[in-house]
Amino acid sequence: MELLQMSLMPANFGATILLAMMVCYWLMVILGTLDLDFLDFDIDTDIDADLGSDLDVSVGVLDGMLAFFYLGKIPIMILLSIFAMCLWVISIIANGYLNPSGSLVLGLPIAAGNLVVSPLICRIICTPLARLFMALKKDPNAPADVIGRICKVTTTQVSAKMGQAEVPTSGAPILLNVVADSDHVFQKGDEAVVIGKDEKKGVHIIAPVNLED
Repeated sequence: MELLQMSLMPANFGATILLAMMVCYWLMVILGTLDLDFLDFDIDTDIDADLGSDLDVSVGVLDGMLAFFYLGKIPIMILLSIFAMCLWVISIIANGYLNPSGSLVLGLPIAAGNLVVSPLICRIICTPLARLFMALKKDPNAPADVIGRICKVTTTQVSAKMGQAEVPTSGAPILLNVVADSDHVFQKGDEAVVIGKDEKKGVHIIAPVNLED
């Protein structure tokens, strides 16, 4: 009962609502009303590359943020559920010690700090999950060596900064972390050839299929 009262305090109410939404979602998944991947979507900013270098930098930052939180590797609802749990637990503990009265005024700076800490904890928890989901996506019959094979860029851009690309197989595609050879910039959907691998960084190097590009 005490936990319920703390959950409904103004300082904890936002985190409680988000967690309750996640619980409702999983109940609907169990009942078969919703699918696990019903909110998964292909993130595409559809930005014209001619709009300037500042916009290119912004797109690169967006791709980096998505990769940091494993979006695309882990179903988004699993990510949101873990984030909601982290947010709620930290909110309850922090307000319990620092704001026992549940004051909204004192709760706002705690919530601001929580929004910084919770995503980092969420990422730590999701790191092994990302490896698990990537392993499940791998085609066991696919050849380990992808050098010389054609891939398709799946992130908004691939340049000297890391992006991702897929190598098609008879089953699930092989997802690679890739960087572009030389100064070439690939856009999402472009085809490229895998020409090597940087073993130290763990990324594959791709080049244009048509070397005149």
